[in-house]
Amino acid sequence: MITIFLVFLFIIQIISFYFLALLYTKVTKFDDLEKKQRKLMTEMDDSIGAYLSELKDENDRLIEQLTVGVKQPTLQKTIVRDAQQSAKSEEVRPVMRASIPTMPVNLALKSYKAAGQVPEEAVAPVEAEDERTQVIRLHDAGQSIEEIAKQLSKGRTEIELILRFR
Repeated sequence: MITIFLVFLFIIQIISFYFLALLYTKVTKFDDLEKKQRKLMTEMDDSIGAYLSELKDENDRLIEQLTVGVKQPTLQKTIVRDAQQSAKSEEVRPVMRASIPTMPVNLALKSYKAAGQVPEEAVAPVEAEDERTQVIRLHDAGQSIEEIAKQLSKGRTEIELILRFR
C-alpha cells in the first residue's frame, strides 16, 4: 500500500514539474513579448519625435515665408544665367510669383497669431477677399444669413452652404 502511495506521489510530482516547466515557458514568452513591445514603443516615440520636429521646422519655414510674403511685393527680379553664355552676359527678367490663395493664408496667419508665433506686422489683411472669406467674416461679425445674402447679392441657401462647410 505504501508503495502505491509513493508511486502515486512520484507521478503527481512529475506532473507538477511538467506544469511548472510549461508555466515557466509561458512566462518567458510574455517577458520576451513585453521586451519587444517596449522596444517598439521606444522606436515609435523616436519616430513621432522626429516627425514633430520636422513639422515644427516646416511650420517655422511657413511662418517665415508668410512674414516675408507680406512684406515683399509680388513682383521680383531674378537673374537668369544661360548655361552657354554664363561668362558673356547676364539676362534680367521679371518673374511673377504665384499668388497665394487668400483664405488659407488668412486662416494660417490667424491660427499662428492665436498661438503667439507670428509677429503682429506679419498679419496684414489681404485686400481682395474671396466670397467665402467675406461670408465667414460677416457671419462672425454677427450678421444674419439674410443680411449677408443681400449684402453680397447671393442666395440664402448658398450662404448657408458656405457656412455649413466652413
